[in-house]
Amino acid sequence: MDLITLSLVIVPLIVIVDPPASIALFLTMGSELGKDDLRAIATRACAFAALVLLAFLVVGESLLNHIGVEMYSLRIAGGLMLGIVGMNMLKEGRKPSGKVIPVASGGEIAVDDSVDFSLVPLGMPMIAGPGSITLVILMGTIYGFSTVSLAILVVMSITLSLFYLASNMKNAIGENSTKAITRIMGLLIVTTAVQFFLDGLDMWHLTL
Repeated sequence: MDLITLSLVIVPLIVIVDPPASIALFLTMGSELGKDDLRAIATRACAFAALVLLAFLVVGESLLNHIGVEMYSLRIAGGLMLGIVGMNMLKEGRKPSGKVIPVASGGEIAVDDSVDFSLVPLGMPMIAGPGSITLVILMGTIYGFSTVSLAILVVMSITLSLFYLASNMKNAIGENSTKAITRIMGLLIVTTAVQFFLDGLDMWHLTL
């Protein structure tokens, strides 16, 4: 393995992962948390994303085919997951910061407890999304397991470092600014979700 070959995997992977987009979501959803909590969430998110990408690198398309799931289904599912989060953020700048439990009588009980967004939607599908999963499966067939797995770890380390740096910026964002940014991020996330969904439909259409 040489550095040039490794860079051929790292560069497209970090472009697909797009840490700045994930950081924007990270700061808006975690604006009420302290720096230590933000860093803990960032660590869990990057670790989870790395495990997801490594798992798909190992089992890859064979597992999806075995259980009857196509890559376009993965893209559509990722779009739906992001779409739900984005719509919630568009509603008056609201972040998913509380749990709502439905009850049999038809009402809801709100629980004053923070939602851990490190796994969903930050770890997946924001960091380890359909695009990055597809890319590692493809790169694995070209460059091999060792090269792609090292590239995944490098990209996740870079992403985690950027999250740590961003956690120092949270105090610079006021409440009104947070609501405005949350709405903007909600719109961008919904747009990304629609793109994931349409990409999945395009892939499905090609199979007809």
